[in-house]
Amino acid sequence: MQDAKLTRRRFMLAGGAVAGVLAIPAGVQAAPAKKQVARLADIKVGEPTAFSYPGDEPAYVVDLGRAVAGGAGPKRSLVAYSALCQHMGCPVNYNARTGHFVCPCHASVFDPNKNGDVLEGPSTRGLPRIHLRVAGDAVYAVGVEQGLVYGRACNHS
Repeated sequence: MQDAKLTRRRFMLAGGAVAGVLAIPAGVQAAPAKKQVARLADIKVGEPTAFSYPGDEPAYVVDLGRAVAGGAGPKRSLVAYSALCQHMGCPVNYNARTGHFVCPCHASVFDPNKNGDVLEGPSTRGLPRIHLRVAGDAVYAVGVEQGLVYGRACNHS
């Protein structure tokens, strides 16, 4: 039977392990497992497709109809964002007329053409962008590029 006594050595080893876990370089997000979120054939320009990522949190993939920075797919026009407003976590809706995500709770507006940036508050942070990869006809979410999904301590599942 192993002695369970907390010695200085065990305390230091445990503290070192914790410090090692916490010492993640700034801006690096732990990547959740790859998850298929849609098929290319099912995504229509200007019509968001809902999925959950990185866990059960709502998110959208949308084809913006033109190439954008960081866009995925054959036209580099696919982007994905968390659907939770950064102000208080209300699920946002997509306004097809303006091409923006709008929070129905407090009217924050986010622009998917500009990296999910906030255009109108009260939110002061843009929507977290979900990194996409396309393989054949499948669209996969493979990580969170920027921001912390509302309500999560970390973005990995």
